[in-house]
Amino acid sequence: MTIQVVALRWKWLFIYPGQGVASVNELALPVHTPVSFTVTSDAAMTSFFIPALGGQIYAMAGMQTKLHLIADRNAEMEGISANYSGAGFTGMKFKAISTSQEDFDAWVAEVKAAPKQLDQAEYEALAKPSQNNPVELYSSVTPNLFQTIVDKYEGMKPGPKLNHEKKEKEVAATDMNSHSAAGAEE
Repeated sequence: MTIQVVALRWKWLFIYPGQGVASVNELALPVHTPVSFTVTSDAAMTSFFIPALGGQIYAMAGMQTKLHLIADRNAEMEGISANYSGAGFTGMKFKAISTSQEDFDAWVAEVKAAPKQLDQAEYEALAKPSQNNPVELYSSVTPNLFQTIVDKYEGMKPGPKLNHEKKEKEVAATDMNSHSAAGAEE
């Protein structure tokens, strides 16, 4: 199972691409099921952490990090941002709920019945800074929204490696001709 995680100011967005739904500040997952979290940020760098499940990973704009977890029991756990990220940091928490497969399927059905849809306009409103956010459910998600969020920081990635070898050889030859072995100018 894959869950895409987006850190926002100061809330967590969970996109379930296999189910076609999303939630804010509520993460549901079935027990005894390997979950692959793909994590990014559309805000300051922070850290995605569910202490009761173990594992913590950074969320960084323009990058995707991965975390694999399995819940071994039904539980309601606290998820947090483990890095200070500004004024709303203390309220950047979410509820992580591990349930039976049947209860997870019921949760997905509940989300699919929610009135909100996470299209680009709704996402832009959601991405605005806000504090102590309630749980929100989205019955559908714009296809490839997660990748769109990652790609908007494309300019942050380094360009192609430039070949400075010839230039460096020319500078080294010039420097060697104007300096003695001890490095003093002649």
